[in-house]
Amino acid sequence: MKKLKKILATFLLFIFFFNVFVAKVFAYSEIPEYFDFGESVMSIDAGSTKDVWLRSNYNYTYFLGPHSSQKTYLECSYKAGSEYVRIHIGPDETTKNVFFYFYVDDDKVQSKDIHDCIEVYVQNIDYEYAKLLEDASILKSYSKNSKDFNAYNYFVNYKDLQNAFGIDGDALYNHYITCGVNEKRVANKLLK
Repeated sequence: MKKLKKILATFLLFIFFFNVFVAKVFAYSEIPEYFDFGESVMSIDAGSTKDVWLRSNYNYTYFLGPHSSQKTYLECSYKAGSEYVRIHIGPDETTKNVFFYFYVDDDKVQSKDIHDCIEVYVQNIDYEYAKLLEDASILKSYSKNSKDFNAYNYFVNYKDLQNAFGIDGDALYNHYITCGVNEKRVANKLLK
């Protein structure tokens, strides 16, 4: 009986030390030989960002699943290694579940269909703001848009202009040429 207890104790010690010092533990991934995430399902408020740890053994790319905001995107290096990626959820995002799909994009791997994903549950959706931006999309075809000025971008970039002028392309353009240029306001692209 004593011999059996010693064998059992030795076996349990071996299992313990193996798990502590040898075994690899992966957090959240269906394919840990390619990707590993600090979190793979999370909640993020509309208009917010979150940094998430990512390890990729190969270069990768990502694709964004169905979403409604131009300001929903991911900042990443696309390179093999360990990094924090920054997930941006646009303030006008109305899709409740947004998926970021990570695909291996490396010549060392033959298959280009190896992928995993992060799912974001979008919280505190502002449907009124989303509707405002949808209504403002008419400014994308404003007649005085140029390489330096886009009425829609100018409108979206500045809350004070939304409140002051609403969806009035002429008022936005006049503000830009009389004040915005001198204030170094951005009117030719969307600010992040």
